[in-house]
Amino acid sequence: MRNRSLAGPTPGYAGRGRSRIGRRAAMLALWLALIAALAAAFAPTVSAHAILERAAPAQNEQLAEGPAAVELTFNERLDGGSSAKLAVLNDDSKTVSSGKPERTSQGKGLRLALPKLGEGHYTVTYSVISADGHPVEGAYVFTVGDPAPLPDASELDPHASLGHDSHDHGGEQDLTTARFLFYASRVLFFASLLALSGLLIWGLRRQPSAAERQSRETWIGWTAQFGALATLVYVVLQMDNLTEGEPFSEWTRILTDTTVGRLYAAQLVLAFAALLLRGMGTYARLAWPVLALAAEAWNGHAAAFSPEAYTLALDFVHLLAAAVWSGGLVLLAAVWHRERPEAGRFALHFSRWALLSFLALALTGALSTLQYLPTLSYLFETAWGTWLLIKIGLSLLVVVTAFLIRLRLRKGELPRAGLLRTDLGLLGAIVLSVGVLTYQNPLPPNAPISYHRMGTDLHVTLRIAPGAPGDNAFTLKVWLPDSVGAPKKVALRLRPLGKDDVGYIDVPLEAYADSEIDDFPDFAKATFKSQGPYLAFRGRWEAQIRVSDDTGTEIVRTTTFRIF
Repeated sequence: MRNRSLAGPTPGYAGRGRSRIGRRAAMLALWLALIAALAAAFAPTVSAHAILERAAPAQNEQLAEGPAAVELTFNERLDGGSSAKLAVLNDDSKTVSSGKPERTSQGKGLRLALPKLGEGHYTVTYSVISADGHPVEGAYVFTVGDPAPLPDASELDPHASLGHDSHDHGGEQDLTTARFLFYASRVLFFASLLALSGLLIWGLRRQPSAAERQSRETWIGWTAQFGALATLVYVVLQMDNLTEGEPFSEWTRILTDTTVGRLYAAQLVLAFAALLLRGMGTYARLAWPVLALAAEAWNGHAAAFSPEAYTLALDFVHLLAAAVWSGGLVLLAAVWHRERPEAGRFALHFSRWALLSFLALALTGALSTLQYLPTLSYLFETAWGTWLLIKIGLSLLVVVTAFLIRLRLRKGELPRAGLLRTDLGLLGAIVLSVGVLTYQNPLPPNAPISYHRMGTDLHVTLRIAPGAPGDNAFTLKVWLPDSVGAPKKVALRLRPLGKDDVGYIDVPLEAYADSEIDDFPDFAKATFKSQGPYLAFRGRWEAQIRVSDDTGTEIVRTTTFRIF
């Protein structure tokens, strides 16, 4: 017995021990399962992530005055860190408030104080992290007042301003004979305007030499005669262009009832009045360039932008500086052919004013461009931008030429004839570029957006009109296979590209009965529409279309587009 006990436990004893351990483990697992079930039953319900419950101002709300703040309230507490972001963007996609959002509603809300807001569409964008660690982001739009549409290419179309259909005369077209004459008349009119205005302004110089006075008076007479003819041809061709397809009686209406027509009439009167300038006094000679340059400024792109007084003043000063340089250069060349030594003395005086003119041209040109274009990238989107870049390049060559002339004058030497010819040639090239670009449109044209994509699982069509910043009409059509049935959920989301801090804007969709015949065999169609300012600012955008069926399968289609 003793020897058997020393050999170890019997097999029966080991089996009974393992059985007791197994029963205890099973009981422990049962108790743990029961505790977990009770905890789940009595624990408060927690959502997968925070949900925006209330927003003030609300989505699509239109306010008479700007709100003092934006307030968002979520259904649960937000993360206590500094990760919450809330911003409001204006029509130019610029943030209107530099402050930081404050916590409200016991950690469930955010509030951002706002400065006084003017009329416009404002985009609220937020990005938060809920207490359970889920990131939540989104965006929506509200409106203050009744904002006018942002300036676009259509507002700068002279045909549209007269109530006519646009003939796209500012776009890219083949250079026909008629089109060449149209632009040539504009260039010649512009050249005579600048030269004559400049010569009259240089006539204000005290104690000019006899050679300078005689050259100036001779060229004033020639330029006035040429200008009268050039202006007559220019106005006739412009009127013919504006009334294309209209009866001749439309000429009378335009010349008497529209701003554009009255300005053309004023330019004709001034052009023929210039024939009498040689016999008039100083005040009349000063009034003519002021009135002529003001009429040209008022009849250009500057009148279509706001604030109008600012853009018109910039354009007037720009034209005045161009006239001083143009008239002075023409006068210098005229004196050069009449009396070389006197040309050298006049060149010293002219070079100082030419430098001031170029500084004024550069400053007013840059300010006007910044006022016309929301972004300088638009320079590469239009023919206007191309011609402006050509003009800038020519102006830089003028600076180089003027520097070389100035070096010779400082040495007491007369400028060489080749340099003067180069300067005059560059003047002609600049006038040519200006004559063309002033009839081009500085803003790229917007067009309705249309996207269509076919597929074995989904066909989709999205249309957005007019496809411009601000209020748009949205039409969305989806086709699912007959075997799948009608969609359970359809969503349209918009997001500006290049702005990672702006969330998706959900476009509210409303089902409607579509009358278009665009059915596809074995597919069922569902149609939706919406109207609102969901494209609040210019730039590149992404449209995301999400379609879910009864099985929970979701299909996503995306497209990108740009609005100007």
